[in-house]
Amino acid sequence: MAEPTVERWRVLVVALATVAALLLFVFENPNSPGAATEVVAAGAPERVSEMAEVVLVIAEPAPDPAPATRVERQESVTLVPATPQVADLGHDERLEAEQRAAEERRFEEEALAAAAAIAEEEYQTSDAVEMFLAAKQAEADRQALRARLRAEEEDRRAEAIATPGPTTTIPSDTEPDEAGPSPEQWEALRFCESSGNYGAISPTGNYRGAYQFSLQTWDWIAGIYHERLVGVDPATAAPADQDAMAQSLYDLRGRGQWPVCGRYLP
Repeated sequence: MAEPTVERWRVLVVALATVAALLLFVFENPNSPGAATEVVAAGAPERVSEMAEVVLVIAEPAPDPAPATRVERQESVTLVPATPQVADLGHDERLEAEQRAAEERRFEEEALAAAAAIAEEEYQTSDAVEMFLAAKQAEADRQALRARLRAEEEDRRAEAIATPGPTTTIPSDTEPDEAGPSPEQWEALRFCESSGNYGAISPTGNYRGAYQFSLQTWDWIAGIYHERLVGVDPATAAPADQDAMAQSLYDLRGRGQWPVCGRYLP
């Protein structure tokens, strides 16, 4: 409805402008019959210029807002297809972010697994080191005990040689210790009895082997615990058989069966 009204006003303005132009032509053209310029030219030139300026302003056509409106509508329409592309870009970015997060989780899990494996290996290594050190300490303690017991026996022998008289002995009715002698204590007893020689024989020939068994005591213990060794010379018996016979004698009668050297047994 607005466009027909604008057109009518435009026609009216053009018509008025045409009439004004004709009048101006009449005033300005001195050759026109009855031109008013001759009469008023000397008295009112500025007024004529002002009239011309007013006519020109009125004659200028008003801008049509419709094209701008159409352009705005067209531009707004062209922006619509870009929306799905933005959405797609956001979706791709989300997928990429999810992939990065999954990769970071995988790396973290692998790092934790590697750290756990290293910790377990270090823990096992630490246990192995502790066991090794404990074994070394036990061996050092055993060697120290051996050295101490042997030194005691050597001191006893030196004292016995230098001091004539009765030798202190252990009562024969001693009770055996439940745990029994340790290997180091047995070694000290053997060193005391025969200097650790399994084939040793006393000067009188009555005591034989590392533990200086008499033949009667040997056959007595063998008849109770090791019958196959009855009649065997202790000095010719295997070291393992002599050790077994000494252990059986201790279990039965305690350390009193070695009146002097039994001091090294519990």
